[in-house]
Formats: sequence, structure tokens, C-alpha cells
Amino acid sequence: MKVIYLHQYFATRNSTTATRTYEIAKKLVQKGHQVTMITTDAFLESEIPFKTTHYYREYLIDGIVVKAQRNHYENKMGFYRRTWAFLKYMHFAYIQGRKSDGDLLLATSTPLTIAIPTLMLHVSKSLDYIFEVRDLWPEAPKQMGIIKNPILLKGLSYLERTVYRHAKHIISLSPGMTEGILAQGIKRQKVTMIPNFSDLSLFQPQHIQTELQAELIKQLKLQDKFVLLHLGAMGEANGLMYLIEAAKILQKKGQQQIVIIIGGDGKVRASLQQACQSAGLTNVLLTGYIKRKNVPTMTSIANITMTSFKNLPVLATNSPNKFFDALAAGKPIIVNANGWTKEIVEKNQIGYYVRPTHPEDLALLLVTLQNKKQALRALAPKIRAIAQQNYSAEHLTDQVETILVQQWRNIHEN
Repeated sequence: MKVIYLHQYFATRNSTTATRTYEIAKKLVQKGHQVTMITTDAFLESEIPFKTTHYYREYLIDGIVVKAQRNHYENKMGFYRRTWAFLKYMHFAYIQGRKSDGDLLLATSTPLTIAIPTLMLHVSKSLDYIFEVRDLWPEAPKQMGIIKNPILLKGLSYLERTVYRHAKHIISLSPGMTEGILAQGIKRQKVTMIPNFSDLSLFQPQHIQTELQAELIKQLKLQDKFVLLHLGAMGEANGLMYLIEAAKILQKKGQQQIVIIIGGDGKVRASLQQACQSAGLTNVLLTGYIKRKNVPTMTSIANITMTSFKNLPVLATNSPNKFFDALAAGKPIIVNANGWTKEIVEKNQIGYYVRPTHPEDLALLLVTLQNKKQALRALAPKIRAIAQQNYSAEHLTDQVETILVQQWRNIHEN
């Protein structure tokens, strides 16, 4: 089977963002399929192309043929620069998709604009497609107030329904996303939930770099500290000012042994830094980008992790990479979204829920937990077992491959 794979933000373990698409594409190649990835070079700065033109680069990564448009992107970019990046990629994806040989198309959002080249290729090449939904667009930007124009919202809603309706199958990343898709009139048998992955092969003891670990502990002055880690995107959706407010409470209480590390980069990093400086906080550390291959080492220095979101209903449906990384690392998790991740940590007793509008909940919880380091460490085997049983990248990528093969066979039989 020849698969044309559309994803604007393809990344590998040398990148600084999630690698779900890489893991799926790698599994497809391992199963004997040909994969042409059509993407941008936004997260491929550490990869070496075998062909470079003025407009795009070509790579061969673990058997995956990657065609990457030169198209810079950062979370901190404004609305219009993001829109331009989306429009550029839409044109590139369609042109390269037309040129590529494929039996089936696999497209993943966000952004929802990926639906446009997907539908254009579906019509112009009679190419059937599987559509993966990573966020509920346009509901997410609507609730966040990013998109307010009613005409634009109506158009995006129409695009959402159209791409769902014409898909051979839809993959969602959470129960809430599944319900959002079904609310658009899609039949349940057409949707399969495959959550984000716990990459257990990456989070192995041999991938914890002891020298880097010691350097981080020394550089960040973490000896004998109790460390809360939030590692990932720093966008408005993450509601990270919540952690800053909790840090203020801790500092006022004189709880200097508790440190909050916010790793990554994004749109709100500058405002977080300003808030820390204004409050004179010494218990918050912002590290900047962390390469994917260094995430196990960074996570290893934490006593507990945090998955934070703004207090919006649609964000409780998210399938956050940092959550599943914490499971793979065997780390307990604090969540503040009243959704399915809350159910996971509470049902399995592997973490805690704190109210997203009450940073004092987090502060008081950390004060209690700082004396329970050993008990938190003891949870590691249980947490890893849950990741292995339910969220293993090896198992879930097999599920994706099965869906593609089944749809491909159905197409040929009909």
C-alpha cells in the first residue's frame, strides 16, 4: 500500500515537539508500506535533506520519504502569520499530493485547514482518505476567542462537516473528540478513538542521560528540591498563568523547597517571564525548548508532573502528549481539566485533580506531597504498566495500520 500522509508539523525525536506522526509513519514502513510525508520543515532543523530547492527539502527518515516545504512556524506567531503559514502549506500539500503516487491518503489536523488540500486531492485524484482529528476545530478557537468572525466560524464549521462526511474513516484522539465528531452527524462505526501514545521505547532507563541529568540538577539548583514539571507547548490553551499564581502562593508561604519547572516555548512564554519578574519569584524555572530525545532525562528530575489547560469545556477533550509521556516515564500526574484525563488519574490512583480556577489547590497539594517523595516514586511500576496496557505506541500504531489496510481493502473490493 502506498500512503500519502499530510501533516503540517511532522517531527522526529531530534525535534522539539510531539512525534505521533513519525511513529505512525515508521510503523507503516516497518509493515512494508510506502509512505510519502508532505509537511513543512518547521520542526526538521536537525535533519539532513538529500535534496534542497528554493521552496522545499526532501529527506529520507527511517524509510519515510519526506517532502518538506520551507515554512517557518512557531506557537508564538500571531494570527495573521499563522494564517499565512497555513495557506502556504495548503498550496504545497495539494501540489505535492498531485505529484505523489498513492493508494490512500492519511491527513491529520491541526490546523483544520489541512481539510482543504485533503478534499481537493480526494476530488482531483479520486483518492480516498482517513482523517485524524487532534483538536475540535473550530470549536476550540471559538471558545478561546481566537476566531470571533461569525462568517469565518460558519465557514470552518461547514469545512469540518464536509471533511468528516467524505472520509472513509475518522480517527479521534479522545472520547470527547469522538462525541464532538458524532455531533456533526457522523455514524459511530465510522470513528475510532486512538489516543496519543506513551512512547515506552523512548522512556527507557538507557535513554536517561546521567551526565545531562546531573548538569540540569546542578544548573537549576534542584538538589533536595521537590520538583513539579510542566513540559510542552506554552500556548494560551495551556493556561500556564495558573502555575505562576500557585508559585506566588508557595513563595508567600515560604515553601522554598518546592520548584515549578515550565519547559518548552510558545506564545505566552514572555508574559510568564514578565509575571515571574514582577512578582520576584525564585521558585519558577522556564527552560525553553527541550529536544524530544532529551525529554526522558528532563522528566526524570521531576517528582511529579502537571498537565494544565485553560478552563474551557473543549480543552477537557484534549489528548495531551505531556500526559502520555508522564505515563511512559512512570511519573504521577496532576491535571486541572475536568475531563477524561481526570478520570484516568483518579480511577487508577496515579495522580491528582486540582480546580483550574483555584491555584491555591495546586499550592496546597504540593505542600502536602513534598514529604511523600518515596510514595510518589513507588507508583512508577504501576503507572508504566497502565501505559503499557492501554497507551503503548507499539500497540496503537498497529491499530492505525489496521484501519488503513482495512479501508484500502474495502476500496479495492468495491
